[in-house]
Amino acid sequence: MAKGITYGADEYASSKFHPFRIHVEAYTIFTLLGDVRGQRVLDAGCGDGIYSRELINRGASHVIGVDDSYDAIRLARKKNTGFEGRIDYHKKRIENFFGNGDFDTVVGSYVLSYPKTPEEAIDYCLAIASHLRKGERFIGFNNNPFEVFDGIRHRKYKFEKEMHGAVEGSQVIYRVSGMNNPIINFYLKPKSYEEAFRQAGFSEFSWQRVLLNPEEQDNPYWKEFFRNEPPFVAMVARK
Repeated sequence: MAKGITYGADEYASSKFHPFRIHVEAYTIFTLLGDVRGQRVLDAGCGDGIYSRELINRGASHVIGVDDSYDAIRLARKKNTGFEGRIDYHKKRIENFFGNGDFDTVVGSYVLSYPKTPEEAIDYCLAIASHLRKGERFIGFNNNPFEVFDGIRHRKYKFEKEMHGAVEGSQVIYRVSGMNNPIINFYLKPKSYEEAFRQAGFSEFSWQRVLLNPEEQDNPYWKEFFRNEPPFVAMVARK
């Protein structure tokens, strides 16, 4: 199990089928990615490879999945039947996994929720940038640093989010239905992320409010989720 990760890969993988995962997380990520046909994609923080496999299903030519958890990489490789030669998985901390500037896209699901300091965020962004061709993009899905509160929220949505103010490096704890152990992220201010991408050589950076699958637009279930700042946010950065 990766340093700082308290949950198992199987329990995390099972949570990917909760409504917020399908109708907000996955919908936002793949809408922002757009057409990936023929692309080489790095899946940073790939977990069990659910998005790596979906990228291939959507036409990506090759995907590299990287995760710091032995448990996650073991499970991803176990699920790789039928994707051999098109997806390769590596057990590595993303901030130490440098590339050769030969990827068309990097996607990172929650990977930038783990740096504890602005300096660590720069390390992550430098590693991400090293994989991208000039002019290509990073698409991230992350804890939302614009949502700041003291307490617990979002129990209605198959998870609860606990935080206590906007102190950089403080824990943001997610307890997800069906998982025995919490997901522990760390709070950084929006400007710390923006500066990290700038320091890493990205020419553009923007925040993207998360999206809701149009099939769910008329479902009142989501009203509270989107009333103010949602718990999650997307990032789009161009090298």
